[in-house]
Amino acid sequence: MKNFRLIWAALLMITLAFVSCDKGNTEPSLTDAPTAAPTESETEPATEKNTEVTTDMPTEIPTEAPTEPATEAPTEPETATPDAGMNHGIVRDGTPKKYFTIRMDDGITQDARIMEILRKYNMDCCTFYINTGLLGANWAWVGQSFNRPDVTHLRYTRAELSEGIYNGFDVEVHTSTHPSLKNLADKQVTREVKNDAASIKKMFGYNPIGMAWPGGDTEWNDHNVDTIVETTDIRYGSCTTSTYNFQLPQYFMKWYPTCSASDGRVMELAREFVEAEPTEDMLFYVWGHGYEFDIFHSWGNFEALVKLISEAAAEDDSMILVTNAEFYQLFKGEIPAWKD
Repeated sequence: MKNFRLIWAALLMITLAFVSCDKGNTEPSLTDAPTAAPTESETEPATEKNTEVTTDMPTEIPTEAPTEPATEAPTEPETATPDAGMNHGIVRDGTPKKYFTIRMDDGITQDARIMEILRKYNMDCCTFYINTGLLGANWAWVGQSFNRPDVTHLRYTRAELSEGIYNGFDVEVHTSTHPSLKNLADKQVTREVKNDAASIKKMFGYNPIGMAWPGGDTEWNDHNVDTIVETTDIRYGSCTTSTYNFQLPQYFMKWYPTCSASDGRVMELAREFVEAEPTEDMLFYVWGHGYEFDIFHSWGNFEALVKLISEAAAEDDSMILVTNAEFYQLFKGEIPAWKD
């Protein structure tokens, strides 16, 4: 019995030793393995990563280097908008000349026939004065006031102007809406001139420098001149009162013409001008409206005037054909725009 107990004790010890050894060599199952303890950062709420970088760390991942060093694309130099009449190519040589110029007001559809006649005789010395705030306006009352309701006074539309109606000719300011300036406040006068000038610049690509006074010489005054000279770039103002002579203006802002194209004396003055031997600079300045040639049935007279001047200029080196703006550019150093 004693021996049996000893044998049983020995067997129990061997069994315990075997189990202990086997347990030490067995890997724990995944299901029994505890999860990893959370780190300190995981126990706090997630925050946005710091985007600040050190000065020695690149802020961008470099891309593949180009085969040639990148260069900035060249930019076109900004070209200043030219003033009207600058590119005339006329040189004053110090000898007296006879200058001839034409002006037509309002920008109306009869201008097309005027330009047709001028081009027929290779003359581009006409300046057209338009009201860009009245484009497309139909002033039927003009013909009616002459008891000629059949005569139109229809201004070109913006679309028609964009088609190049006046290509090759000078276009200048006649104010935006053709008001009586003497009845307007200074700000309104400035706005009328500036708005018209800005629209002409946009459409024709140059800075207008002159205007024709709207409504005749009774509808503006010296104070209007002061305002326009002080607040705009306009430096000459064409009037309507005839001088019936060939003298140059005293001030460009009060530039009086020789006579109207519809004046009964225009051909007489034209022949006098053609035959004159200049001892000093002379100017024959004709102005008008296209509708007048319809009213007075005088298209033939206008063509006769243009033909006479064109043929005389071709034979007489002393006769120079200029637009209003070109004449201003030639003489702006000698004739002041306005009183000091």
